Amino acid sequence: VASALAGLLAYEATGNANSATAALFIMAIIPAHLMRSVAGGYDNESIAVSAIVGTFYLWVRSLRSEKSWPYAVLCGLCYVYLVAAWGGYVFALNMIGIHAAGLVLSGRFSRKLWKAYSIWFIIGTSGAVFGPARYLVGWQPFQSLEQLGPTVVFFGLLIWQATAYIARQRKMNTMGLMK
Repeated sequence: VASALAGLLAYEATGNANSATAALFIMAIIPAHLMRSVAGGYDNESIAVSAIVGTFYLWVRSLRSEKSWPYAVLCGLCYVYLVAAWGGYVFALNMIGIHAAGLVLSGRFSRKLWKAYSIWFIIGTSGAVFGPARYLVGWQPFQSLEQLGPTVVFFGLLIWQATAYIARQRKMNTMGLMK
């Protein structure tokens, strides 16, 4: 499953079937993945690899177009599964937050980014706090310093979107609103 998701992620990122095939092949033979996916072997990382690659694929897929937001819902649910399965969920949380912040800093803010990140963050954080792993995670997404960055990105995107909306209503650019 993780190999197929890695292939889908590569295809989504490059649009090239050869890249997707190469990623799928490499993931299928990489020793670290083989060690965690041997029939009969099980630990939390066995299912977490598929969950983390699935979360990343669904995140990238949710940014494809304005109508791709349902993939953000699936991404949030996959993230909740990752939280329940493995303590390393913070890596996925921070990587998605850094990616969204990087898109904004590189001038690629869009309504689809705001919508996808907001949906993913609300579903994912709600699932982490109130879902199956609530006794392990608790309120850490709002208390732990290593998890506060994506929360800041969430509120930053909300402010940016509100600013863009007000600017559109007043028929001015976003920077003109800041003056």
